[in-house]
Amino acid sequence: MPTSPTNPAIISRRQLIVGSGGIIGFATLSLTGCSPDEGGETESQNATPPADRPLESPLLTERVEAGELPPMDERMPIAEDRLVVPTTEYGTYGGEFAGVILDQDRGWLDRMIHYEPTVRATPQLDEFGTPGTLKSVDVNEDATEFVLHLRQGLRWSDGEPVTADDVMFAIQDVFFNNTLYPTIPEFLTADDQPCTAERVDDFTVKLTYTGTRADFLVTASRGEQPKNLLGWPKHYLQDFIPDLNPEANNIAVAAGFSDWMDYWSDRKNYYDNPDLPTLAAWSITSPLNEGTVVVAERNPYYWKTDDQGAQLPFIDLLEFEIVQNDEVMLLKAVNGEIDFHARNFNNDPNRPVLADARESGDFRFVTVEPTSMNQMIIALNLNHRDAAMRSVFQNKDFRIGLSYAINRQDIIDTVYQRQGEPWQAAPHSNSDFYDEEYAKQYTEFDLELAAEHLDRAGLTETDGEGFRLRPDGQRLSFQVDVTAGTTQHIQAMSLVVQTWAEVGIQATVNTLERSLFYDRKSPSANQHDANVWGGDGGFRTEQDELRWWFPSWSESNYAVRWAEWYTSDGASPTGEEPPAVVREQMDLAKQMELESDPEERDALFRSILEIAKDQFYAIGTALPGDGYAIAKNHLRNVVDSYPESPLYFSPGHVDPPSWYFA
Repeated sequence: MPTSPTNPAIISRRQLIVGSGGIIGFATLSLTGCSPDEGGETESQNATPPADRPLESPLLTERVEAGELPPMDERMPIAEDRLVVPTTEYGTYGGEFAGVILDQDRGWLDRMIHYEPTVRATPQLDEFGTPGTLKSVDVNEDATEFVLHLRQGLRWSDGEPVTADDVMFAIQDVFFNNTLYPTIPEFLTADDQPCTAERVDDFTVKLTYTGTRADFLVTASRGEQPKNLLGWPKHYLQDFIPDLNPEANNIAVAAGFSDWMDYWSDRKNYYDNPDLPTLAAWSITSPLNEGTVVVAERNPYYWKTDDQGAQLPFIDLLEFEIVQNDEVMLLKAVNGEIDFHARNFNNDPNRPVLADARESGDFRFVTVEPTSMNQMIIALNLNHRDAAMRSVFQNKDFRIGLSYAINRQDIIDTVYQRQGEPWQAAPHSNSDFYDEEYAKQYTEFDLELAAEHLDRAGLTETDGEGFRLRPDGQRLSFQVDVTAGTTQHIQAMSLVVQTWAEVGIQATVNTLERSLFYDRKSPSANQHDANVWGGDGGFRTEQDELRWWFPSWSESNYAVRWAEWYTSDGASPTGEEPPAVVREQMDLAKQMELESDPEERDALFRSILEIAKDQFYAIGTALPGDGYAIAKNHLRNVVDSYPESPLYFSPGHVDPPSWYFA
């Protein structure tokens, strides 16, 4: 695998953005590789490009010759502004990618297609702020001014030019529109004040903050649309906003929507609206909300090349069959019907089945390194709608008692194929912030200790069946929501409720479709008693993924209303002001976002972790081992190993547009 060039200007996790002379530059780099494990070819198949190798897809050449498209040089940025992606092998054009998704799983589509932020993370998630849709960013010494340089000649997928007007539209007309965004995205503020945006020229925008915005490049490297300043094509979307088009509401009603806001939500949705221009390598042609297959075709205006100038992507078309469960996915994988996948069925129990099928299915394993610190975290709803339940759940002794009543080793042996070790919702053992005491607290399986803490929580009375009673005399009983596609979570949680019953706690596993799971836990609904999720953000992304350290956003399932208060600066009617100790963490997080000194930033983060350790918001189960993806042997330029992170749309950061079929 090639190594990236050394460039001290690109920021790593330990060094933020203050650079020599106060200016940060970009290097053009990417890491790709191809070395299949057992069951596939290991030698490089295409290490030297043939002399007559085309620099664009023959399908596009046909369209150029037919007068349907301009020539390649007119479709792409000027030569010096194209993003070069070095590859282990020189790809060849053509082929249809066979993928699969669960119904409405936009997340996997994001990961495969839509990691095109303004600046990027490197494949191993060890550097941030490398070139993305932006050519470069200049940063002043105190990180209060950011000059964004666009690529000259960059075009949307419909051929329209990308200019500074698109960035200004995103900031002023979308993010600063208090109807669309009642709270301005945090990365566009400092000291609770919005930045100012100045259009310098067609390809330059200057952002000025009232205070330091030290995490700008790290934040802008993430995949989420609200952090993407070039994810909003003005020429298309401006017609749907009343401030820019007085007819916007009439257009919405004529299209069958209740008002312009509903129509806006539909029109900006990449997977449901094939008309929406994009900067991604493939454009949706058959949307997610229609039919049984999502189809994305190559974007003829894509702006990346390999190091010989061949336009990416190499693969013509992506097809994702929509299926209803992960058992169907597994069968398709075993039969060799999926070109690449790393979600849903790629779990420990299925690993032996897939390993046995590698030769017949003609696929290989790719190592997926966890950035997660936990297989499954149990989140009791500390903001429960019922006052009596809320009081019980907020009692730390109750949570400690439940934790002692979990037989983690049995779960590891039974569900996780003996992979991992008992672990709380604490940083990974590989993390710079690893704390053994934090990771191991309350992880022993000890029913006597469990009962002791449950008694301390005031649950000393039981009914005729031995189940504990709430302070109001009712039996303490609650549901734990689990998404239907997460087989291991269902199995693990089923074992947990069995041992909880032994100490008088009645809980049931409530299996839900993903959309309903999210509906129930939303701050406005707040209908869940408890739920489970994976432990995102324990290694490499500890300071980026804060959900388990304090209630930082809507994925902090144990306190979504406290999180809503935080993210809305107290303005949301569905937010609840948290206790002082939680507000202390929130204040530390805001200081951390603005701190340019990496040592000071780390110190602030350690303070957040110390409080999280003491508060014990949620209950962890097991530290995960390495995961795996499957890749067909004819799919090339896929790395041997990559870290998994939802923030950076893994595997998006390992350059799927550079993959090709041998």
